[in-house]
Amino acid sequence: MLNLSTAIIASIVVMLVSAGVGVYLARYKSGMTEMLGMMLGMTQGMMTGIAVGYFIGAATDMFVSNLVGVIVGLVFGIVFGRAGGLMGMMDGGMGGAMGGMMGAMLGVMLQYLYNGWAITVTNVLIGVIYLVSMYALVRLVQQGASAQMETDPVCDMRVDPKTSLQHVHQSRTYYFCAPACQRAFAKDPETYLKK
Repeated sequence: MLNLSTAIIASIVVMLVSAGVGVYLARYKSGMTEMLGMMLGMTQGMMTGIAVGYFIGAATDMFVSNLVGVIVGLVFGIVFGRAGGLMGMMDGGMGGAMGGMMGAMLGVMLQYLYNGWAITVTNVLIGVIYLVSMYALVRLVQQGASAQMETDPVCDMRVDPKTSLQHVHQSRTYYFCAPACQRAFAKDPETYLKK
């Protein structure tokens, strides 16, 4: 069993790191696509929820750890998912809730099934996975926000031309976020080019 004081301190450290990463990444908001914002919310919510849920679960019971993990995951997912609009907030919140539950279950299971060495190894593993995911998130947002973006002529969403759908009309290439936008444009390009 993990000491409750240690679990609280570890959880506070995780939340401070997540908040710091989120605040740092807010500077890239102007270059962020909706998809990138959704990834930000999902990663922040899920990984923060997993780590906090796990640490609290390794020190308390299922009810407390689920409650804390889910609330923390939801908050981080929704707050930082705002960069991706409503979808970012929804995906971030759902990812955070799931992460909080998964972390809590893992912590409680280890507490009841194994002795101290298994919890110690898992503490280190959860910490490493969490830090690597935060680093990867920073790199993803930095690279994605610095990419040259195009605007989908149907829905006005910013899209990365390297990964988006395309349609050539009168020798010019247009970029789309989804097949539905691409089809709508192909059916009647002039309607969307007039706006």
